[in-house]
Amino acid sequence: MNTEPVGSRSVQDALVAPTVGEPVDAVLSRQLEELAHRAWPPLRELRFGGWMLRESAGSSRRGNSVWARGNVDDVAAALAVVREFYAPVGLPATVQITPVSRPSGIHQALDTAGFDDTGPTDVCAADLTDLIGRLAAGAPGDARIGADNGSRGTNLLDAVLLDAMDGIWLDVAAQVLETFAGQRNGTLRVLENLTVPAAYALCALDGVPVAVGRGVVDGDWLGVYSMATLPAARGRGAARAVLARLAAWAADAGASRAYLQVEQTSTAARRLYAALGFRPVYRYSYRRSTC
Repeated sequence: MNTEPVGSRSVQDALVAPTVGEPVDAVLSRQLEELAHRAWPPLRELRFGGWMLRESAGSSRRGNSVWARGNVDDVAAALAVVREFYAPVGLPATVQITPVSRPSGIHQALDTAGFDDTGPTDVCAADLTDLIGRLAAGAPGDARIGADNGSRGTNLLDAVLLDAMDGIWLDVAAQVLETFAGQRNGTLRVLENLTVPAAYALCALDGVPVAVGRGVVDGDWLGVYSMATLPAARGRGAARAVLARLAAWAADAGASRAYLQVEQTSTAARRLYAALGFRPVYRYSYRRSTC
């Protein structure tokens, strides 16, 4: 469990968010967890006290973990129920932990029960108008953004917005994201259950599809998901082009803010999102049973 003091963090990573035991905006953190739940609805769920047990055919850690959103009377007994819930589908008992997870002693209980930590992810938010402005400004070294008339040229980016995933979008996503590769069937079933508007952006570089992203609009929030750029096209502005499409779509739908989740190990993505005005809200991780 990461308990590194705020003052000891690297100043080079602007997206390191508060974690367990550190001051956090609890109201915003809980709101963003609610949004994320609707953006990735589980295929099966079981409520036990204030916990929600989620299972989605193994697709994604969020969809196959406990959302410890409220209290339970006995954490040890609750963890026994969690093990029983996941065992029949061959999944390890996993609990998503945030600074606002409940009950307050859950972290120590997971330590005692032998749950490891599979790595931190930071949830970040930005003002949508500011994000659109920064995206429009571009960055040195970006490829040129093409118009929607199909024009092509050397190092030309062309991003389009889709109402639904097509085969090309899925092929690009599957080359980068496990959720659209080995876990594709479960992922598609999850996305079929969405109750919030969604859009899918696809970016081509000199006519070759190289990057994708998924957006959902929920109230005044744009949720950014499934961002993926093929290795050979990274650093050319493709991710910016995808984000620009999603941001413009969300603004037209009435959104004013954006959020996303970025893993600690995604260094290039973290630099990009920080430069685009995203700021950290809270950090979560997954605690997984090892016995």
